Amino acid sequence: MNTASTLVRRAFYYWQFIAVFVLPAWLFVGWGLYGGSGWGFLGLLIMAPIVFIGLLVISLIIFARPAVRRARAVSWKDVALLVVLHGAIIGLGFFGDSATWFLVLAIAAAIAGFWLTLWELVTEGARSMKDTMDAFEQAARMPEQPAPHLPGQGVPGASSAPKPKPGDDPEVIVIHEVRD
Repeated sequence: MNTASTLVRRAFYYWQFIAVFVLPAWLFVGWGLYGGSGWGFLGLLIMAPIVFIGLLVISLIIFARPAVRRARAVSWKDVALLVVLHGAIIGLGFFGDSATWFLVLAIAAAIAGFWLTLWELVTEGARSMKDTMDAFEQAARMPEQPAPHLPGQGVPGASSAPKPKPGDDPEVIVIHEVRD
């Protein structure tokens, strides 16, 4: 059962990859519709690949988090970041008087977004590693349960086979090197 909030987060999960291609293309469409100078087009030729690479890197870092892939939905922090970043790029595509402010906002959002998503990836990885190590420690602390006594085996706990000494592990193969 999906709630509305999950649907929004899931929509942004898919949109982030579509936006990698759509938003740089929008900059060219906006330049064509709302006019710009020849120098503006030259700047756009430099800026569009940077926008593409920046959006791709941020999207891949978000996608790298196991919780995001498992749920196929981004976090609310990611939604806020993507709204600001993509909104700034869309605003920049109108090439109006406020284009400089949208450019500054887009650059600031891209830098903040890179570090935010990287921080979330590292934090989630550390949390996952801690949970794994806690599970290993808990399994190591559990005392080994004796085998159940079956009829005809003799006294429980008594064995006719000699007890292994420490270091006598049948699953360990030791190879001794002989040097001439």
